[in-house]
Amino acid sequence: MSGVTLDLIKSTSQKLRVLKPSISIAGTQPSSPRLSTLTLTLAGKMPPPETQEEIDKLQSALAFLSSDVGRGHGSFYDSRGLPENDYWLAGVWAISSLGWSGGETIARNWSRQSSRYTEDGFNQAWNGYKPNHTSAIGIGSLYKKAKDLGWQQLGVQAPSSPMGLASNNIPEPTRFPLLSLDDLDGLHPNEWLVKNVLPTQGLAAIFGPSGSGKTFVVVDLLMAIACKPAWFGFKVKNVPVVYIGLEGKSGIPRRFKAWRKKNNQLYPSNVKVVFSNFNVLARNQIEELADTIQQVNMTFGVIVIDTLNQASPGSDENSSQDMGIIISHLKMLQELTGSLVLIIHHTGKNTAAGLRGHSSLKAALDTSIEVIGGDNRSWLLEKNKDGADGQSFPFKLEVQTLGIDADGEAITSCTIERNTNVIFQKPEPSGKAQKAAYKLIKQTLVLSPDFNKCNSGTQTACIKVEDAVTKLASTLTTEASNKRSNRARTIIGSLTQGGYLGTGLELDEGWIWLP
Repeated sequence: MSGVTLDLIKSTSQKLRVLKPSISIAGTQPSSPRLSTLTLTLAGKMPPPETQEEIDKLQSALAFLSSDVGRGHGSFYDSRGLPENDYWLAGVWAISSLGWSGGETIARNWSRQSSRYTEDGFNQAWNGYKPNHTSAIGIGSLYKKAKDLGWQQLGVQAPSSPMGLASNNIPEPTRFPLLSLDDLDGLHPNEWLVKNVLPTQGLAAIFGPSGSGKTFVVVDLLMAIACKPAWFGFKVKNVPVVYIGLEGKSGIPRRFKAWRKKNNQLYPSNVKVVFSNFNVLARNQIEELADTIQQVNMTFGVIVIDTLNQASPGSDENSSQDMGIIISHLKMLQELTGSLVLIIHHTGKNTAAGLRGHSSLKAALDTSIEVIGGDNRSWLLEKNKDGADGQSFPFKLEVQTLGIDADGEAITSCTIERNTNVIFQKPEPSGKAQKAAYKLIKQTLVLSPDFNKCNSGTQTACIKVEDAVTKLASTLTTEASNKRSNRARTIIGSLTQGGYLGTGLELDEGWIWLP
């Protein structure tokens, strides 16, 4: 009893009398082989009572901890205070340390979110906790780990020592561990949902103008993520999919039905669709959606918001403040569910400028995919934070007949198919200025009423060179105004010289087209 004074013992006794209903009576044998409440209190390890407030607190912290990690050795941090990458066992044991009657159910439900969960494995882990161990893990370590991953519990403090006594001689882990190069080698590498395209967690976007076919691309991608081994040749990890359809609701069922018809009536049970109105600006709706997804075990998957505009009514997409709130709430949804949040978005009036809205949105994305319409449809890996970007993949739309309506007319929708006819076409230019100009000219040609100029072909759309120069010059806002036309003419000239554009004269008028 060295270091324990009489006053300390009296103080502890008074606290035990207050806590009497929730603890064992002194002098009796505890029902489980756990340390006595007196010993726990003196050691500074008194667990919190099993109140609804404490249960809610634990559940909110667990939302930030993935159970789909390695088993580990029963600790969140190593002896140097560095975070352990594999901590599932530590999570189970930390919950067990509470001694709650419902603790096992909470730990089991959390563990079931992992694809590696087995009943025997969980039972062995739960029964393997040794509370009498000199450095047994407690719930405080779990809360610290959750805080390091971004968890905040407003108005409630994590358990702490009521008497300020140190529980052991292990140094307190630092919030800012300094990692060596060897430590970096031990970290988990980036994991892919769609290899080299979409990460397993984070924020991503698919965008394009109306009529480009982006919704059909989205449906094909999501169904592949749910139940196919690959998508456009990229390996896929199958996970749950939650699709929030806010735009064109009447056509969404037909699009999924068309995909199933094309794919031999495949019916993945891990795809759920939400038609309820959803406001990403409302924090309570973010939390409610995350809670619903957790209740049906659809976490660690993909959550699709179609479209961002419909999900943020009344917001100004060009406002840094409004977009900051949107990004913050999207990240909250991602963290609460451990999922990839994929937004469907539009281009602006200047389609060559890409994703509509404030530049902070693109900066926050891990991946962005642009869908390009017209005669030569394709999707472009426009941004890929952890892989190569700039790759383009052509596709075409195929009409699927789903039935006959009351007027005897066919009910149809579309699916996408890789367009192998353009695989051997000349690749698009790679230079930044050329790439942007080529994209703008392609989009302008789609709307052109002029065909077969300079014998280019009866089905070949053409535009006047001067019209192309004027349109391109209007986008070169970083150039001095008196130099934009010359700069645009130079870029277009380099595209024709590189064979990316065909050109010719007809009645002294210059024309360009796609060869």
